[in-house]
Amino acid sequence: MQNGKFIIAKLWPRYGGDTPSRTPVILGVNPQKYETICIYHTKNSSNPNVFERNGKKVFYLTQEPSLGLLKFFAIFKLAALLKKQQVDILDCHHHKSVIYGAIAGKLAGVPVIIANVHGLGRTRNIKRKLLNFFILPRIDRILAVGGAVKKDILQNNPSVKSEKVINIGNSIDYDHYASARFDKKTVRNKFNIPQNAFVFATAGRLSQTKGQKFLIEAFSQVKKQIPNAELLIAGIGELEDELKKQAVETGCETSIRFLGRVNNMPEIYGAADVFVLPSIAEGLPRSIMEAMAAGVICIASNAGGIPEILDNGRFGFLAAPKDSNALCETMLKTATVSSDEKIKIISSAKNHIQGNYSHGIMIKRMEKIYDSLVSEKIG
Repeated sequence: MQNGKFIIAKLWPRYGGDTPSRTPVILGVNPQKYETICIYHTKNSSNPNVFERNGKKVFYLTQEPSLGLLKFFAIFKLAALLKKQQVDILDCHHHKSVIYGAIAGKLAGVPVIIANVHGLGRTRNIKRKLLNFFILPRIDRILAVGGAVKKDILQNNPSVKSEKVINIGNSIDYDHYASARFDKKTVRNKFNIPQNAFVFATAGRLSQTKGQKFLIEAFSQVKKQIPNAELLIAGIGELEDELKKQAVETGCETSIRFLGRVNNMPEIYGAADVFVLPSIAEGLPRSIMEAMAAGVICIASNAGGIPEILDNGRFGFLAAPKDSNALCETMLKTATVSSDEKIKIISSAKNHIQGNYSHGIMIKRMEKIYDSLVSEKIG
């Protein structure tokens, strides 16, 4: 503790630039009670650090990735830093930081150590299972991004007590997406989309786990029944060439638009009639939260934490993962939803996201966890 405030250290493996999805939550925690500092193992970007610009202390253990014994010595460097900064709560993100942080935190006498698990399958090999077996029981709380992630943690780590794992959820800047106003005609002109088109859109890394190949196949079937259908695909990734080839093979290449990296997603939501997330596996994806907040009807795979966001279909439509036929049927269904039903779904979905997945809600959850741990471990 310093100056009457408890010190929280946020620990990450590397700094690669600002991450807008987490920054407002970290900066929003009660500054009268908690002082947050940020620690990175390595610095992989020359971009200015947003936390430094907001007056936070920022530390880098090394300027380059460590090799061999240097990794081991970094633990002692981290322990010394934690002790010098009088850290009360060490909040670790990603597997490497959890391992380093747990050891260094114990060496430094940090009262509270927290681990954050951001997705499914994080205990994916024998090495991780062994490390988790020894490390995770020594963590005070494990924060899971969604109920599916919490279940995955407990199923794959029998040494972890269930009461230590908390479903913290995920969050977005609700107002940013809900208040964005883009004229649909203008946006469609920008992307050369016909004004009379029925537009499906998706966003995410172009990879196997995101399931875009099933969406393209489903869209090719939809196109036969909705001739004016268009598909927007936002994102980059290793499957870009393969997916573009698939679009050509289905004969829909002129109706499928690969937009690459999009920095202004509200624009895409503004152009879309339906947002589709065909993922095979997900923790608690922000993209579907954003689309719901923006007032777009959503279709998503019944996989991972997605049903948690859609409340098992109450606030959108679910389709079986890896099933192009089922996805096609659901896409056709959304195209025939009545205006009254559409308004009802959109309104309910927006309220659901605002009340459960906004940054303000996440800040309150984090403060509640910090307060509880301070009372329990520090007094």
